[in-house]
Amino acid sequence: MIVVPSSELRNRYTELTDQYLPTGEPIYLTKNGHGHAVLLSIEEYERLSREDTVNKIRVGIQAAKEGRVKSIDEAEQYIRKDLGL
Repeated sequence: MIVVPSSELRNRYTELTDQYLPTGEPIYLTKNGHGHAVLLSIEEYERLSREDTVNKIRVGIQAAKEGRVKSIDEAEQYIRKDLGL
């Protein structure tokens, strides 16, 4: 795991991104000694996004198979109530 103070990123950006992003390994950035952000390659970010989308679709399909779904009207009423409309 690569952990770098965010203040150091400015001076070492090219070095860090050239060395670690091609491996798919994230760079964890800290601010005042605490986790602040994570730097990922675009490829790794897109891979994680696709994986998350596929998992959400699987959950939705399983919910539909189990009958845990709502009609469009029910969903609209739920959303309106939740938003106070």
